[in-house]
Amino acid sequence: MDMKDALIEVKEFSNYNNKLDESLISLLRTTSITVNVAKTIQSGKKVQQLSRELKQISNRLKVNKTQDDVQNTIADGFSVLSELFINIEDMIKRNSYISASGGLFSDRTYNLLKKIEKKMK
Repeated sequence: MDMKDALIEVKEFSNYNNKLDESLISLLRTTSITVNVAKTIQSGKKVQQLSRELKQISNRLKVNKTQDDVQNTIADGFSVLSELFINIEDMIKRNSYISASGGLFSDRTYNLLKKIEKKMK
């Protein structure tokens, strides 16, 4: 084996590292997106559940007779509404994470694609 062959092997090995780095970055990006989508779905289910609970509270409010019952029902409604807003905020935050994850390392990927394109020519 001469020096030229050794340089060729080093060059090939370094390309594998670039591919490995890109694979790891893609895996991290995909994992981040997957986790945040799963959490967004969970929050969406909680929003649906709390919305149904608010509907039940409004029905209870219609049949309340005493002022104390009305006040308690309204307090329950505000409590559920607060939880609903917290879950909506969580969904918005996680959607932002998903959007940001999609753009992670895109400049690096673009540069890699340019290198590959140059090699193909």
